[in-house]
Amino acid sequence: MKLRDKVAIVTGASKGIGKGIAIRYAEEGAAVTLASRSMELLTAIARQIEDAGGRALALPLDVRQPESVEAVVRKTVEAYGRLDIMVNNAGISMAHPSEDLQPDDWQRALDTDLSGVFYGCRSAAKQMIAQGTGGCIVNITSVYGLVAAPMRAAYCASKAGANMLTKLLACEWASKKIRVNAIAPGYIRTELVQGVIDKGMLPVGAIEKRTPQGRIGEVSDLMGVAVLLGSDESEFMTGAIVTVDGGWTAYGYL
Repeated sequence: MKLRDKVAIVTGASKGIGKGIAIRYAEEGAAVTLASRSMELLTAIARQIEDAGGRALALPLDVRQPESVEAVVRKTVEAYGRLDIMVNNAGISMAHPSEDLQPDDWQRALDTDLSGVFYGCRSAAKQMIAQGTGGCIVNITSVYGLVAAPMRAAYCASKAGANMLTKLLACEWASKKIRVNAIAPGYIRTELVQGVIDKGMLPVGAIEKRTPQGRIGEVSDLMGVAVLLGSDESEFMTGAIVTVDGGWTAYGYL
């Protein structure tokens, strides 16, 4: 119960990594607000958490709208009295030839994967500063914010921006007892990724060959790091970008 009595918000919690973190945080003792645009899925997950003896609140959220993020923070504090952990996980993926990338698609990626992270950080920090006890923020970015991939200009730029934002805010808010870290996953078998695999659109064999550990990651592979960064056991960690990728970004051989 490493998160006993803590209150957390997890954005993009209706599936994949966000869902996994929300459930694991509840298992570790936290009261969790699950937020995304998919209320039907959120409600089912919240019920699952409550049936297991946890505390969960499902709220609608569009991270592109700062007032929507503010509302989630406000309603979380109304329900649980405080906010200790903010997990900015909501995001979209995009792959398109850069010369044909439309302005609307470019902006959509930045609005969700970068501005959405900033709005989450800002809203959480305002509450944590008001509490006077600080808190921690965990941004879910990507290894593609550290290295480049063809046809992912908007995605890579957004994730790289989110990584730098993590470092900047960690430095700015350290004196206010707010820690800001990021998890940069590699290829993780979420529902979205599995769907792409099933359609034959992802070269699984090539990815596994390039990954030192020889496999694609599972959502469960991220949970230990997510709990660590949300707990008091990482109280001297801030501004860190933690890769969880089976060694993918470290590997530079043939």
